[in-house]
Amino acid sequence: MSSTSNDHSFLPAGPTDRRSPCPALNSLANHGYLPRHGTQITFTHLLQAVKTVYNLSLPLALLPTLAGFLTCAKLSVNPAEYRRWSWLPVSVAWTLDLADLSARGWAKLAHDASLVHPSGIPSHAPDPALLADLLATARAQPNQGLTFRELVAVHAARLRTLSPRHPLSTLHARIAAAECAIAWLVMRHPATGVVEVDTLAQWFGEERLPEEWQRPREPIALLQARRSTNEVQRIEKQY
Repeated sequence: MSSTSNDHSFLPAGPTDRRSPCPALNSLANHGYLPRHGTQITFTHLLQAVKTVYNLSLPLALLPTLAGFLTCAKLSVNPAEYRRWSWLPVSVAWTLDLADLSARGWAKLAHDASLVHPSGIPSHAPDPALLADLLATARAQPNQGLTFRELVAVHAARLRTLSPRHPLSTLHARIAAAECAIAWLVMRHPATGVVEVDTLAQWFGEERLPEEWQRPREPIALLQARRSTNEVQRIEKQY
């Protein structure tokens, strides 16, 4: 992906930059589609970046953006600078820091059994051991990558690491399944349907847009993502 007006080269997060538990959002920040510092992101900025870079339909892009803002964004009210056309004495800003998305709780988005993030703690970067397991599984496949079913199998294996007394809630199970489904829809090779090893390593591991990655040709629709999420949860029950 490139732009004629902005620099979207890859720069990894610096020591003061904020990042989330989501490789999709972290990659957007590392390429400058979101503020590289990862703070004070506006609703429209996040919505536009997710929609444009990953070619999600507007309804699909709107769903996670709204969920993230409703659960983790901050509302700030400050004295407004004088402007003749401004009748409000204050300025109101609704912004999100990427790191806030790692907050845990029943009404938050972060969850256990992530593909490359540890369970039980806030996480802003992939876990090396979990990433190594994901890549080893992909390399062991005949196609040197993961099909939809193989990716779901990795996700199901992560679910099995949870204590039976502390499974994912219904909400978090749905979120985790949706993340798995959308990752495959966005990152699969258009000809083979396989998420290749290099794509997994760069997107999940380096949190960058993969070099050989091709943006989906057609916008990914909300109904398509819903069907894939349902299929993830159906297949999970077989493991």
